[in-house]
Amino acid sequence: MFKYFLVSLIIGFLSPQVSAQKNHFSSAINCDTTKFELADYLDSLAYYKHKYGRKRHLHVKDEKLKLAFYVALSHYPELKDLKICLKLKAIPSTMQAQPEADFIFRNKKNRSYKILVNNDKNINGMFYKDLSFNSLVGWIGHELAHVLDYSKKDNIKLLSFITSYVFSRKDMKKTEREADRETIKHGLGTQLLDGINFFHRNKKISKKYKKKKQDFYLSPQEIIVNINENCKND
Repeated sequence: MFKYFLVSLIIGFLSPQVSAQKNHFSSAINCDTTKFELADYLDSLAYYKHKYGRKRHLHVKDEKLKLAFYVALSHYPELKDLKICLKLKAIPSTMQAQPEADFIFRNKKNRSYKILVNNDKNINGMFYKDLSFNSLVGWIGHELAHVLDYSKKDNIKLLSFITSYVFSRKDMKKTEREADRETIKHGLGTQLLDGINFFHRNKKISKKYKKKKQDFYLSPQEIIVNINENCKND
């Protein structure tokens, strides 16, 4: 842990330029440090839609967001038969994953899920369009980890989970940190780290929202540790 603490101190004093940060990601992570670049995927939307578009409803026009969704989804083969939609909405967080409200009346296999993306940067200072493509993939990967968790619960357990998440800070923290770990297990750890580092150095984001992230989610140092642990288990 001390080694990763030193790495974080070094990163904190360096220039926020992406190129410099990439080098330090690579030095701290002992395995795959692949970065997804939008330019490499711009001509692949039709391919991804054909391969992963079944039962998906993307109510967005932004091709960058669509591609990030599909690339993240490609890392979750367990979700291939689930109905998932992507929508823009003014919400108090960057993104939210939810079961559709009628889930309680449906068989688990017939549920639908939605990922909401905040499109009002005035709410908390965080705007999805400010994220790099690589970071966007990681952020969506985190939401898909929630969807995966929901899909494993029967209706009663899911309803109980939602209640505890809303009213218990302890359960919320446990859920969000586990979603981060699940994202890493699905091969999107460096993408998650990229997004979290951008988040923490973004001066436009409200202090309240930054405090919530610090309290409820894995820190950059913890993400690095989990990435390296995941590499050992592969």
